Amino acid sequence: MNVELIEKAAQIVGDNQLLVNIVSKRVQQLNKGHDPYVPTTPETGTGDIALMEIIEGKIVWHEATESTLSVGDDPDNLFEELFTSGPDAAPQEEEERVITADLNL
Repeated sequence: MNVELIEKAAQIVGDNQLLVNIVSKRVQQLNKGHDPYVPTTPETGTGDIALMEIIEGKIVWHEATESTLSVGDDPDNLFEELFTSGPDAAPQEEEERVITADLNL
């Protein structure tokens, strides 16, 4: 991963552990075939794509609340559901797409 991208994204996120978790989950999505929200080249790695998405404000996160979580929820499924826009979300223009994530770390 590009060190400059890591430093810029770290300034935005403010917590290195949270940054690692966000990038990790987004890389998993990209590896599963999800489209990137930023322009890329074939040489751009998925980690760099995730970092660029954070820097450009395409990924937004916030802490989970009690109403978001329930005792029986699987944390991985909950995160995946909240991290992506989902199939029921209204289609948006390419420049306006934003991912939100509830993180309870």
